[in-house]
Amino acid sequence: MSPKAFVILAAITLVAVVGAVFAVLSQPGTTTLQVVDEPAFPTLREEPDAVAKIVVTTPGGSITLVRETGDRWAALERYGYPVDRQRVRELVVALADMRLIERKTAQPEHYHRLQVEDPGAEDAKSHLVRLESADGTVLAEAIIGNQRHRLTGTEPSGTYLRRPGEAASWLASGGVQIGDDVAAWLDDQIVDLNGRAIERISIQPATGRGYVVERDDPGGELRLADLGEGETAKEDADFARLTGALSGVRLEDVKPRDQVSWPEESSLAQIRTFDGLELTVRLAQIDDGYWATFDARPIEPAAATAAVDEAASGAETKAAPETAAEPASDDTPAAESASAEGAGARAEGVEEISLEEANEPIDPVELGRHLGKWAYRIPEHLYNRLTTGRSEFVSGPDGTS
Repeated sequence: MSPKAFVILAAITLVAVVGAVFAVLSQPGTTTLQVVDEPAFPTLREEPDAVAKIVVTTPGGSITLVRETGDRWAALERYGYPVDRQRVRELVVALADMRLIERKTAQPEHYHRLQVEDPGAEDAKSHLVRLESADGTVLAEAIIGNQRHRLTGTEPSGTYLRRPGEAASWLASGGVQIGDDVAAWLDDQIVDLNGRAIERISIQPATGRGYVVERDDPGGELRLADLGEGETAKEDADFARLTGALSGVRLEDVKPRDQVSWPEESSLAQIRTFDGLELTVRLAQIDDGYWATFDARPIEPAAATAAVDEAASGAETKAAPETAAEPASDDTPAAESASAEGAGARAEGVEEISLEEANEPIDPVELGRHLGKWAYRIPEHLYNRLTTGRSEFVSGPDGTS
C-alpha cells in the first residue's frame, strides 16, 4: 500500500470514528449507567386506591383534580366540573405499574433531550405529576418526559422520567398520556339522544323565521309541520341532520352560566322525545367560540298521552255502546298499554325499536340537575346544525328558497 493510499484510508477511518462517536453522544440513552427492575413509585403501587388529589404542572399552568366521593372527581380549574373517571384511573394504574429499567443522564444540560427538564424552564415540554392521599401524603411525584418506542432490536420502549430532587433521569416501562389542557380531563359528554326517539324539534334562529320538524312514531318519517300556502319541503331536505345532532354531544370547554356574557340575540332549539324528555338548547357565537346552555325537564311522554286518550275513548264507548269507537289511522302514534306492567303495544306497521336503542335510559330530572348551571363551548358543526335556517329545507311556490 502506498503512503498516499494509507493516509487516505486513515483519514476515512478517522471521519467514520468521529461520526460514530457523535451519533452515540447525540442519543438520549447514551449515559446509561445502571440497569434495574424496580417499581418507579413503590408507595403508589401499594396504595393506588388512596389517591385523592392529582396535580399536573405544565409549562402553561396547573391542573388540579380532586376526589369528591367514591370514584367521582372534579377539576378545580373548571369550577369543580366532573372529571372523566376512566382517564383518572388509567393515569393512576399506569404510574403504579411503571418500573425503572435504565438509569439515564444526570446532566441538566441534557434533560431537554428526554423532556424531563423542570416545567418552569424556558421552552420546557415536560409535565410534573404529583399524586397525594387525602391527608396530603405524596404517593408519587415525577417529571414525565417523552416516550421511547422500540424501533429495532431488543432495545426497550417506555417513558422517560425524573423524580424531583434527583439528578438522574430514568427510562421506565409503560406509557402515560398527560394532556396540557384541563378540558382534556373533563367528562366531556353533555348529552346523548337517540335521534330515532325524537318526536319534535323546533328551531328558532337568532334572525329569521323559525320552523318545526316532527314525526308520528319513533323512527318514523320526519316532516315540516308549518308549511305555508304554496310552500314545499325541498326534495333533498335532510331532517336527520337535526335529529341526529344531539347524539354523543361533547364539550370543548365549560364555564358556569353566570361567567358567560350572552349577546342580546341568540338561537333556540327545543327537542321533545317520545319517552318524556324536553331539552331546550340556547346557542350563541361568543368571541371566537360557540357556546350553548342545555335545560332538560320531564314531560308527559307522547306514548303515555296516547294511552290515556285510548283509555278515555274506551270509557266513553262503554258509557255509550251505540257509538262505535273510531278506528286508529295508520298515522296514529303507537300507544303503550296502560296496564300496571306497562307492556307496550305498537300499531300495526310501525317499526319495532327501543327508544333507548344504543343509548342508556335518560332521567330528565337527573340530566337537568347536571346541565343546569353550566354553559358549554361546543363544536362548530353542532352550532351550525342547530341554527340551520328555514330556507335550507323549504321551497316557495316558484321553486325558490
